[in-house]
Amino acid sequence: MVSGAIKWHDAISNAIKVTLSLAEELESKSDSIALSLVNLQPGKKDSIQKTCKESFETVIDMIKEGQTAHAGGDHGTLKTKLSAALDTECVDELSNAVATFPLAKRAKELDTKVSICLAITAQPA
Repeated sequence: MVSGAIKWHDAISNAIKVTLSLAEELESKSDSIALSLVNLQPGKKDSIQKTCKESFETVIDMIKEGQTAHAGGDHGTLKTKLSAALDTECVDELSNAVATFPLAKRAKELDTKVSICLAITAQPA
């Protein structure tokens, strides 16, 4: 179980907390994306930075809404919100621009953690 949790409810709570923490870390560091985009035109660079910031903000919002649903016992909404948190828009935009985001590994880790949260929700309570 996640972080020593014995019950399903605690396992998903712990997984959500860890995932939310990583999402907030990435969002706080999203300004560093500019370092990866030095060779792009300013308009394209600004567009990608905006996309990444919004993407991380969306993930945070969806995880928080899922967390609230979980606390209220609404497992359907929890699953829906976690599914919506699987947002790879930033990483996709950077890949299309042939840019290497310094936090790309952490961004992929975020996607994995959201997927783990979803896997836990699929387990019987």
